Amino acid sequence: MERLVHEPSSSSKTLELVGVIRPNLGAQRKVRPLVHDLTRPLPFQTNTISAIYGSHVLEHLYHVDAQRLLAECKRVLKPGGVLWLVVPDLRSMVSDHLKKSGNGSQSNVCAADELNERLGYKSPAPNNGNAVFKFYAIWKDFHSHKWMYDSESLKRFLLVIGFKEAAEKQYRQSDIVGIEEVGEADRVLNGAGVCVEAKKPGLEKP
Repeated sequence: MERLVHEPSSSSKTLELVGVIRPNLGAQRKVRPLVHDLTRPLPFQTNTISAIYGSHVLEHLYHVDAQRLLAECKRVLKPGGVLWLVVPDLRSMVSDHLKKSGNGSQSNVCAADELNERLGYKSPAPNNGNAVFKFYAIWKDFHSHKWMYDSESLKRFLLVIGFKEAAEKQYRQSDIVGIEEVGEADRVLNGAGVCVEAKKPGLEKP
């Protein structure tokens, strides 16, 4: 199984040294990491992948880039292949904001500031890493969120791309065998994220 990381193609060791990516944790799972820029076509043949899992990735892409990526996912998936996505739950964030807003809370953080933090569009302060990292972060702006989703918007997005059976799923509820080996609770539970699964249409019967 390949692991796709949202970084441009380059030597992973070099990227680790300058602080762009963390040391590869995938090796502990005996997978071969693949560093790839997700704004470019996926490096896989058409109709060759059984399942794709993406957690907290899509929101870091501009909406048009996310559209291209999902079209690429559809291309490389086998007919009937499964796409399982986790994204921060915009509905949960807005709901929490509305509950806290205007309630006279004595907290040092107002509801609007908390919502801005959770939306993650931009850091409240400039990057303070080394010069190479600063340049790279400004160039790619890979840490900030570009577009946020709830389950309804993500399902509609997937259907427009051409997937079928787009549906919200509970944590570790999936047609992907072994989903529990990659799913992380803190990415989903307690309003942290929402899971949506969809399938590539199968070959039409003659």
